Amino acid sequence: MKRLRPDFLPLLVAALVVLALHPASAAYWNGHKSLRDLDGDGIPNVVDPDIDNDGIPNALDKNIDGGIAKTGPFAGKYIGDHIDNDNPEEEDADDDGLADDSLAEKDIDGDGKFDDDPLEDDIDGDGRKDDSAAEHDIDGDGRDDDSPEEDDIDGDGLDDDDDLEDDIDGDNKKDDVDDDIDGDGKANDDSTEHDTDGDGIANDDPADKDDDGDGVSDRHDDDDNNDGVKDIDDPNHHPEDGEQELQNDLSRVAAPGGSSARVTLKYLATGAGSFVMDVRDAAAGSYDLVVGGVVRGTVVVEQQSSKTRGTLTFKTTTSGSGSLLLDFPVAEQLVEIRQAATVYYSGTVPALPPPSGDDEVGEASVTLARGQGVPADAESKAVMEFDTTGAIQIELEVTKLPIGDYDVSIGESVRGTMSVAAGSNGTLGVLKFTKQGDAGTILMNFPVAGQTISITQGGTTFFTGQLPSAPTPP
Repeated sequence: MKRLRPDFLPLLVAALVVLALHPASAAYWNGHKSLRDLDGDGIPNVVDPDIDNDGIPNALDKNIDGGIAKTGPFAGKYIGDHIDNDNPEEEDADDDGLADDSLAEKDIDGDGKFDDDPLEDDIDGDGRKDDSAAEHDIDGDGRDDDSPEEDDIDGDGLDDDDDLEDDIDGDNKKDDVDDDIDGDGKANDDSTEHDTDGDGIANDDPADKDDDGDGVSDRHDDDDNNDGVKDIDDPNHHPEDGEQELQNDLSRVAAPGGSSARVTLKYLATGAGSFVMDVRDAAAGSYDLVVGGVVRGTVVVEQQSSKTRGTLTFKTTTSGSGSLLLDFPVAEQLVEIRQAATVYYSGTVPALPPPSGDDEVGEASVTLARGQGVPADAESKAVMEFDTTGAIQIELEVTKLPIGDYDVSIGESVRGTMSVAAGSNGTLGVLKFTKQGDAGTILMNFPVAGQTISITQGGTTFFTGQLPSAPTPP
């Protein structure tokens, strides 16, 4: 459905107000039946700051389209309905003829502030702020924000799963920095929050490919539920297809009976991985961790109550959690825990698991470089998926570029056209290439891994970069 440009809407409303308030226009508004005028004051509801003329501005009125008129042809009479804004039976709070859940309804409570306006903090005009824990129906359409049937929580006309929807609950905090994305009063990291983006699909349901609704699929997202804890560090992370955690117990060599040493190898679909050594009930002291014949770190075993324990963690990404960088191969490598020449534990790191059912082996991404004169806040990123045969998908995204069509070149040839359109947070363009030529994508029947990529328009280059090769497993 084609929508009016957001920057045009305020001008339209301003024009309507001017016309409505002009004395010569009163007869026109009164006779124009397609524009409702509940209180008969000559100002159509769509621009009337007090639709029922009860002396309470729409923004403060708990029943916008129902009350005792103070002045006008119905002075002293109750006009409109007796249904409060937050009543599930109220389907058109401002009586403008547009249902509250209609795509055409841009100002649900008729207060003159559009629902996606940064200054609009009570979309349905029920007196509860949109970010209040007590507000469970932000757009006042009668469907609870957590209801599986609620697919547009803030009533802005954008489906909650739409790529252009970057503020699902309409609280003017973008989803990627919002600690309660769906506005249901439960923080993203709350143990009872099982549907972070309020799309009616539980986070651990395989059908939900984007837990936090930020437009980045979980397989590409390093913080699936946007709780501020990276997936590699998050004990509540719900694994995607192919993500696994593997463990091996090392054999005791010179270590005392009853003690143990275990290696844990974990990797995510994003390519992030961790390697953890955990030594328990050994003699207190410092031990070298040797992987593939190379000393990689020191395991400090300390007294903890009646037991001793020492752990050492490596991660492929720095997370600020005290881990070391995992920048060396570990899968199927010989591991030893030793002091000087004495080997206390010995064993092998588990082999990497076979590919998942769809044969995916991981993802890799690259941020493209801006060309000269490109806006400083414009960004572009390419994310690639790989299986055992090579690259199977490229998802290219750009933000904050001028609206229009852009050529996408891979290697020496133009491979597709990306359309950049208006969004609620600037502009956005997305283009996908797939090996199978899936619906809505471009058939990827040309070399891509390691190839140059550029985004151009006319003779201007906006972004350039080099596509990744296959990811390297830990």
